[in-house]
Formats: sequence, C-alpha cells, structure tokens
Amino acid sequence: MYVPKFNYHKPDSLKDACKILNENKNAALLAGGTDILVELKKGLLNYDDLISIKNLKELKILEEDKKNIIIGSAVTHSEIKNSTLIKNKLPVLSKAAASIGTEQIRNTGTIGGNICTGASCCDMAPALLVYGALVEIFSISEKKIIPITEFFIDHHKTFLKKGEILTKIIVPIPTKNMGISFFKFGLRDAAAISVASVGVMLNFEKGKCTDSKIAIGAVSPAPKLSNNGSGALIGLNKKEISNVKTLQIIGEAVANDALPINDIRGSADYRRNVMKILTQRAILEAVNQIKN
Repeated sequence: MYVPKFNYHKPDSLKDACKILNENKNAALLAGGTDILVELKKGLLNYDDLISIKNLKELKILEEDKKNIIIGSAVTHSEIKNSTLIKNKLPVLSKAAASIGTEQIRNTGTIGGNICTGASCCDMAPALLVYGALVEIFSISEKKIIPITEFFIDHHKTFLKKGEILTKIIVPIPTKNMGISFFKFGLRDAAAISVASVGVMLNFEKGKCTDSKIAIGAVSPAPKLSNNGSGALIGLNKKEISNVKTLQIIGEAVANDALPINDIRGSADYRRNVMKILTQRAILEAVNQIKN
C-alpha cells in the first residue's frame, strides 16, 4: 500500500501552522507520524494537507519550573523514557513511555501525538491523569490551559477544535507524600497494544490517605479516572489499603467503571478481570512507596 498524495507543509512557527490548519478544510498535523501515516496507507484516513510540527522549537521543550515539569507536545517517547529529569521527578511517565511500541516507534512517536489520537489505549494517558496533568492548547486567537481530565471526550475524540494545536503538557511535581504507579497488560512483551492499563496515585498525610486517583485505559471509549475507585481509599491507612479484602473491593469498583469491548485482543469480561488484577497491583506498588 502507498500513502495517497497530499500537500506537505513545514511551517516555521505555531501561528503559521494554525493558519494553514484554518485555511485548508481537510488538513491534519504531523509529528511522529506513527499513527497517521499507517492509517493513510490503510485508507482509513485521507487528507489533502499534512502540516509537520515535529521540529518547532517551542514544541520540543523539556524543562522544570518551581512546581511543574513542562513537556512540549513534540517530545518523543524515547526522550521522555531516557530523560534524567523525568526519571527523577516523574518515573511513572518514563515507565509508560517505555511501554509504547518498539524502539523505532518510541524514537519517532511523540507524547502529543499519543494523547491527541484520543484512542482508548493511548498509554501515556493513565499516567498523566493520575499525575493531575494540564495541557496547553494554542490557536491564533487564544492560548488556554485545561486539566487533562477534560481533554479526552470519546474514542478518537478530544477537546481540540479546528485550528487548535496541543503545545505543552504541564505535570505538577509530586510531593514526597505521594505514591504513583502504572501497569499495562498486553498480549506480548514488546510492541503490544494495551488490553488494559491502570495508573494509581495515593497521597498520605499523618499516616492516612488524603487523596487518591485511579485512571483506566483501553477499557472504556476514552482514558478516564475511575469515579468509584478514585475516592474509595481516602481515610484509610497503609495496612487497611493493603488488606486483601480492600484491594478486591477497589478492583471490583474500578472494573465496574470500565466499558470494555470485545475485540481480537480480548473479550469485555476478560478485560474487566485483567483490570481488577492490575488495579490491585498498582495500589500495592503505590502504597509501598509511602514512607510515613
């Protein structure tokens, strides 16, 4: 199969990229191209214009301020996986990036492309959801920052509107009182699309959990926080959370928030059962990180 003909644009600035997006009715952004080029070859997508944003400097930043790690949307998965800053401050994000595809895909695919697909199985999403990340969206008329919980709307549908570009992911630096984990299950060890994935964040004060988030991926139309699971651990101490019965209850609650499908990678029931186990493992890993 061949990629169909299209006009290729390589703008020098975000404003130029937005202008081209607005001026062309059937245009799309191109960063790593690991998703869009495959779908073009398969005939699943067809665009008249592709706009490369991969080398725009403002989308390649990876830096720290007093409270956040700021990641440009064109930073690759390998750059996230190998970054000393990310490993030290956001290790779960490094782990999630390392779980994506093959080395060739990680070297090319970008964090922005991964979440902008809006796919239920995008592996960076559960980690970003439990970190409480924000995303910056740029257009010619405005720049806005929204919580990532508002970004994912449905399968392959995001908050982005015509002419808008995701520019940055802003991740609050976790406190020492937090435990954060991520688990993914695929059908093979490498290059596996998620059957199910889960992220967990626990925050402790004076020996008890004061805040918790549990995010799920590949088991609902879009990545999301589990409403039933996220708040259920608040008020419990480490021993209570680690109790087998508690873990089973939370695993069941998270599985009940899932809306999995039947496909070639597994049935809906199989995915729910996997989610129960992943949730319990992720909770235990997160709670074991708590020192107080």
